[in-house]
Amino acid sequence: MVNMETSVQKYLLMIKLSPNTAAKLYEPLKQFEEETFQGVKLMEAYQIFGQWDFAVLFQADTNADALRFVSESIRLIDGVIETDTIPLVPIRTYHK
Repeated sequence: MVNMETSVQKYLLMIKLSPNTAAKLYEPLKQFEEETFQGVKLMEAYQIFGQWDFAVLFQADTNADALRFVSESIRLIDGVIETDTIPLVPIRTYHK
């Protein structure tokens, strides 16, 4: 079982783009540094298929930092039409 008091808050950010604009998000995601925004550490970015186009896994010191990162960095990228930021609550770690 995971100790919630020592766990870092992780978030899964889902990103939807307007049609034919996926290429516009590749470069900004590739250019972001691991700690591109104060209080936020980027972990991984994925291109996905279906209802959403991209997913970004990141850590944030606070919910406010997470929301500020999404609204001030991601939502301002041309072509982003919708985001969904999901706080992740660990229930078990399967590897160390």
